[in-house]
Amino acid sequence: MNLEDFENYIDYKILARGRNYFEDGRVLRVEEIRHNVYLAKVDGTKLYSVEIELDDEGDILDTVCDCPYDMGEYCKHQVAVFLTLRDGRNESSCEDEDDFADAEPSAASARRPLRTIRKAPDIREILAPRSKDELVECLTDIANENDDIRQRIELYFFTGSDEDEIEESAQLIRACISRHSDDSGFVDYDDTYEAATGADFVLNKIHTAMEAKRYVQAANLALCVIREMAELLECADDSDGYIGTKIGEAFQLIGEITQCEGLDSADRERIFSVLAEEVESGRSADWNFEILEYCSDIADTQTMRDACEKLLQRTDDSEDETASHSNFMQERAGLIRYNMVERLDGAEKARAFIDENLRFPEFRTMAIKSAMMEQDYASVERLALDGEKADHDMRGLVQRWKEYRYAAYQRSGNREKQRAIATEFLYDGSFEYYMELKATYGADEWRSVYPQIISKLEKQKKTGFPIYASILIEESEKQKLLTYVKGSPSDIERYYAHLIPDFEEDVFDIFLQHIAQTAAQASGRREYQRVCAIIRKLKKAGGKEQAVRIKQELLKKYPRKPAFRDELSRV
Repeated sequence: MNLEDFENYIDYKILARGRNYFEDGRVLRVEEIRHNVYLAKVDGTKLYSVEIELDDEGDILDTVCDCPYDMGEYCKHQVAVFLTLRDGRNESSCEDEDDFADAEPSAASARRPLRTIRKAPDIREILAPRSKDELVECLTDIANENDDIRQRIELYFFTGSDEDEIEESAQLIRACISRHSDDSGFVDYDDTYEAATGADFVLNKIHTAMEAKRYVQAANLALCVIREMAELLECADDSDGYIGTKIGEAFQLIGEITQCEGLDSADRERIFSVLAEEVESGRSADWNFEILEYCSDIADTQTMRDACEKLLQRTDDSEDETASHSNFMQERAGLIRYNMVERLDGAEKARAFIDENLRFPEFRTMAIKSAMMEQDYASVERLALDGEKADHDMRGLVQRWKEYRYAAYQRSGNREKQRAIATEFLYDGSFEYYMELKATYGADEWRSVYPQIISKLEKQKKTGFPIYASILIEESEKQKLLTYVKGSPSDIERYYAHLIPDFEEDVFDIFLQHIAQTAAQASGRREYQRVCAIIRKLKKAGGKEQAVRIKQELLKKYPRKPAFRDELSRV
């Protein structure tokens, strides 16, 4: 992925949001902290840091953003910085852009320095020298002007009962949501961070409660966050997953509480009761299994185990046939039961419990892994074959069981069966297993096996599969690769490096064909940028003259497409 063509690799919604950030000037500072390594500050729902490493050609080698977005590989903040870097490079290029300059730009002129801003002062350094009276007056003024701040101060220094603290926490969370929702109560995508700031504050309170060894109260506060954030999910655009992240953080804290070494038996029973009551109340119904998992972690007595089992049976007896009676839900309940058996009843009973539940994929997986560790490859084969038969209509599971069989054959030295599965996988499109299969043969043997494989792929008309081209590259079949790319000109972008310099003129011709076809179908700036990115790849492949020519041809052919001409002028 390059600064010139990254749009081809990122979801269009993220691109649109990132471009809005870029055009709004949200990228506040970009600094080159090392050669081709940039650190940027982006003004989002808060100030985020984006780091990007490039090579000298503008390829994006690595990039990371510290925002909470986890729904895709790239976020809008990274896109905004990509655009900023590209804009900086383009602005530094020669003013006359009708033709390519004859001379390559110098390293010094390849990038123009990007604007920086003053570093924000450390708030602690500002407050530290102030007197108590000054700080009290300052906080009082701010609290009088901002209800959110006032509520936070009240909760931060709360001295009431535990029940009142939970209620105050819920009110703070709801107040933050209310302030950032529309008239219908919906929280828009751009407001989700602010809407969840109350939950952030309460999460910090949980840490404080844990440090003070108020473990039961910490668990109650975590459940409060889960309830309020789960309700918010129903009326918010959480495309970035930020609200879900808050729920995840609350559950993580519950896990830390249940595993805390400082818990005595009375605290464990009280925390179990708090979690069990949450499930029984139905207030967090969508998260019952997650809560029951933590119940099973802390259920040390028979009374707690019986209570946990009763709650699990209640989920089994639910009238919701599509959810609780699904195999998935039954499997989750089984895993919770297994957790208690493994912790409290010993290895023998745990193994028996696994054997009784082999109809569920996770239990079959545990049984296979156990047999694999014991080098009982016959049992691995039997369990996997039974799984393939039982799950024959679920492709993903069948693939899993075959992979376990393959591993067993590989470890046990059963070369014939190993090759049979590898061959099956490669015809399904797995280049990884092609290489595994090849590794089982010597060089002389492979010379007789390979032609049969490539011939079968061609007879099955699987030459359009990515594995076909990958095999041609692995086996240095450049003439076949050229024929393949001629039949699929768009693939020249991916494979031109494997055809240069042997078929240089053919590569340039295919590039020109691909550019002309793409330009003819292009409409809108994004698609025009895509055409220009292909032209840049043609230049990178060594076709500088051809790139100049096709650019001029397109300018002449499309005189009434100003946006297209504008993008071409940037090439």
